[in-house]
Amino acid sequence: MRRIAFTLVVVFLAMSAVTAQAQETGAVSRSLPVAVRSQSDCTGFIADTPVPHDLFVIGGGDDDFHSVVRQFVEGDSIFISESKDIAVGAELSVVRPAHEIFLTMHYQGQRGDIRRLGTPYEDVGKVRVTHVNPEGAVAKVTFSCGSIVPGDTLVPFQPRAIPEYTVSKPLDHFTPLDNNKQHGRITASHNNLGFFGNDTVVYLNIGEKEGARPGQRFRIYKVLPPHTTGFLSSQPTPPETIGEVVVLSVHGKSSVAMVISGYREIAAGDYVEAE
Repeated sequence: MRRIAFTLVVVFLAMSAVTAQAQETGAVSRSLPVAVRSQSDCTGFIADTPVPHDLFVIGGGDDDFHSVVRQFVEGDSIFISESKDIAVGAELSVVRPAHEIFLTMHYQGQRGDIRRLGTPYEDVGKVRVTHVNPEGAVAKVTFSCGSIVPGDTLVPFQPRAIPEYTVSKPLDHFTPLDNNKQHGRITASHNNLGFFGNDTVVYLNIGEKEGARPGQRFRIYKVLPPHTTGFLSSQPTPPETIGEVVVLSVHGKSSVAMVISGYREIAAGDYVEAE
């Protein structure tokens, strides 16, 4: 009995020593998903070419008067504009142009920056086709980011992988820029926030054409105006690292990314550098 107790004590002390050594050397690391499923499926995106509007919501159940302002949420049934090439069990994503969300601009030139990337869209929800007959097709709302309304666009559902990232120590706030690394800009944020922090979805002006990929990590930095040092003289200000983002999904000219750390407020128009 004493031998067993002695052995257990030795093993415990050895494990404690290994853990302490790993913590001191920074060897202990853990990976986390960049987002949860409900976040990943509701990020929105900027499409370099408009999404086809061949299929769309024309109405739904419990809508006797065909109201154009009727809203549908999870559990409701909707009617699809046409049933050609649609089969029972098919899953469709519901999206809509996000024109109204981006009426307000937060930095000079933002409207042009968004226009160069393409058309912003909202993710509204997901539906599954339950009935197809000569009168049309019916689908049930299985997930919703917001209310689905008549006129919303339907496209084939494509699952989005959720990358992981390794938790690390905060970055040096005043690391000089590396011109050999990839640079871009936070063109806008989800829901068009002007200032934001952790767990905010943002849109970068770096896409497939620039080699962006899901899971890619960028540090966020702010370019500050020069300091006045005298009459008609000024001195540049070092760029300040203010956070990090990880790419969730990539499109032709843009990427959807999640802010995983923020050391102070981040703003639309701030810049990013590949790590």
